[in-house]
Amino acid sequence: MRIAVVTTSYPTCEDDPAGHFVETEVAALAKAGHEVRVLRPEPGGAFGWPGAPARIRERPSRAVDAAAWTVRASLELRRFAAERVVAHWCVPSAFPIALGADVARGASARAELEIVSHGGDVRLLVGLPARARAVVVRAATRRASRWRFVSEALLAALESTLPKDDARALRACAAIIPGSIVLPDVGDDARSKRSAVPARRLYVCAGRLVASKRVDKVIDYVATSPNHGTRRDERTLVILGDGPERAQLERLATAWRMDVRFLGTVSRRETLGWIGAADELVHASCAEGLSTVVREAEHLGVPVTVLA
Repeated sequence: MRIAVVTTSYPTCEDDPAGHFVETEVAALAKAGHEVRVLRPEPGGAFGWPGAPARIRERPSRAVDAAAWTVRASLELRRFAAERVVAHWCVPSAFPIALGADVARGASARAELEIVSHGGDVRLLVGLPARARAVVVRAATRRASRWRFVSEALLAALESTLPKDDARALRACAAIIPGSIVLPDVGDDARSKRSAVPARRLYVCAGRLVASKRVDKVIDYVATSPNHGTRRDERTLVILGDGPERAQLERLATAWRMDVRFLGTVSRRETLGWIGAADELVHASCAEGLSTVVREAEHLGVPVTVLA
């Protein structure tokens, strides 16, 4: 079967932390014998770290780049003549790219469409005006054979914003399927990192430094937690990731007089090495139904604290 995977997040190199869950799915489809084509934007434009909204706010001209990519991807999708389309993120991969290609091809040539929502697109939909949200959701539910969510919480978040008929249509085509996770062996790297922070309790937080990730709450937690019998000066917090909140978070860490190390954006292997070295992964995002980094920590046997 010819399968097109449309995504705005996909690794550009082996250690790129972006979209590895999509890459894992693509590898599984290819292994099953399908002809798979990945449609993704070039790096450096509207899409990439720390996310399209932040990148477009930083440089508004990138909105033009985002619009141009949706047109190019729709054309490429038509040329490929896929029998099945897997659109990771409802917006913009399913709407308008896959649905736009549908209109151009005509009803008789439409491919099976599966939509996959990870979190960012659900937040976008929930934040839209009700009328705009209804247009997108109705188009998607009419067309998709399945709308896959990585957690029940994400589906419920979107469902709760819809009129009853739209909510029923969404639920009828929805499926809850967490994405597959394949981890490299980072045991040696984790042990090396652990030995670099001897005799201290090591906390790790990984993610974009944006308001919705609530990394300030992580810093407060590590600074004030009475657990584990350690003083503040016996704790180290490693923060992996970058974004517009970094300067403010650095000031907060300085105010607490705590050992907080901001390592910026690092490779996926580097991230997994630090997670594997941690005594505790701390996660405080208020905008995810099922966090990949939490699942990775659990796979590595690292205790996880999720802050309310």
